[in-house]
Amino acid sequence: MKTNLIASAALGILFSSCKLVGPNHTVPKSEAASAYKNASGEFSSRMDKRWWRVFGDEKLNSLMADLEKGNFDLRAAEARRYQAYAALGVDRSRLAPEVLSNTSATRNRGSENARGGAGGGALETYYTQYHIGMSLGYELDLWGRVRRIVEAGTANAEAAAVSVDQVKLSLQAQLARSYFALRFLDSEAAVLNEALGSRQESLNLAKDRFEGGKTSELDVARAESEMAATRAQLVAIQSPRAALENAIAVLAGKNASNFSIPADPITDTAPRVPAGSPMQLLGRRPDVFFAERKLAASSAKIGVAEADFYPRISLIGTGGLSSINSSTFLKRSSSEFSIGPQVDLPLFQGLRRKADFALAKEQHEEALANYQQTVLTAFADVENALAARRGASNEVAAQNDSIAAAQKSFDLSNVRYKEGVSSYLEVVDSQRELLNAQRSEVLARGRAYEGTVLLLQALGGGFSK
Repeated sequence: MKTNLIASAALGILFSSCKLVGPNHTVPKSEAASAYKNASGEFSSRMDKRWWRVFGDEKLNSLMADLEKGNFDLRAAEARRYQAYAALGVDRSRLAPEVLSNTSATRNRGSENARGGAGGGALETYYTQYHIGMSLGYELDLWGRVRRIVEAGTANAEAAAVSVDQVKLSLQAQLARSYFALRFLDSEAAVLNEALGSRQESLNLAKDRFEGGKTSELDVARAESEMAATRAQLVAIQSPRAALENAIAVLAGKNASNFSIPADPITDTAPRVPAGSPMQLLGRRPDVFFAERKLAASSAKIGVAEADFYPRISLIGTGGLSSINSSTFLKRSSSEFSIGPQVDLPLFQGLRRKADFALAKEQHEEALANYQQTVLTAFADVENALAARRGASNEVAAQNDSIAAAQKSFDLSNVRYKEGVSSYLEVVDSQRELLNAQRSEVLARGRAYEGTVLLLQALGGGFSK
């Protein structure tokens, strides 16, 4: 009894003196900002995960649904998430004892010339060995090595889970940008088709004046040249539109050969999106949370490497029945067992454990730098998107003024040409100025839409921890 009490006390002291080795993870502090320098001062408490609905475009809504169901990059990310959680299950299994059973019935022949062999008359030359047993192995996690392994596995699994949101947001933003780029090519085509109509009227006017002897054939040639140049600009749009359409098909998980989007110009301006507060940003960005979870995993791995410096103590036990005679196999006399601790103490491994520990620490430093860089990039992304959207919106307003002035210039030059006051060259110049202003306005509105998509992506697309 006294021996048992001493043993129990010794075990109690041993367990109480052991601790979870390695650093405990803490989220690094980041430089804060009270407001975005390029924001208008509007705030929003929460963004919808279906952020693209702010554009009110049913075709885009349908394409986003196709992306979620059929995109293979997204499916691969989901498979990586399941892999990470399966690996976590393997890590967690280390916390429980490992129990195995084994059963055998083997026919054996002993050497007649070996000591104790059949030649010596002690054993039969041929015999059958019957065995059934169980074995148990359990690592006493005194230093927290296994718990740190599970901690790292948990962080990696959470990182893999959030990477699905990260990949999804990236694909959704790519789809939205490609879709609006295509739609604004349709808007450019509409402007060019309208310009073709205007140039046809000018060509007819030049022909009438030439046939009436009021002007030379040079005016007709100039009008025909402008018609051909405008048609060439319209044809030049077809190739990039086809490429965008095919890219959208791939993102939506469709065969490009069976996929098409009807032409549909955009006439609206980009919707306004509140940027919110910078204090909310880090909790809304999946890439920041991914980097933080990777940092947590690297921190736990330092504990795993440090625990390897200490003895690894396991409880090993085996037991069962064994006999060479089937009639006595199930009797108590055939029982056998062994139980006891096993201690693995690192003595010399060529400084490998020190190298493993140094590697784990440097990997943590790398993860820390990646996290801090991701945080800085997150704020820069928002500022860039805000600046791009604001600049494009201001340009749209300026281009509308330019269109009004160019339209007035064209109307006046056309009247002057009809009255024979000016040459056709004046009409050509005003037509070109008007077309350039109209196309520039379309491009500016396209950049405003793209800036809005980039802002929604930079704000996390509705993600939240």
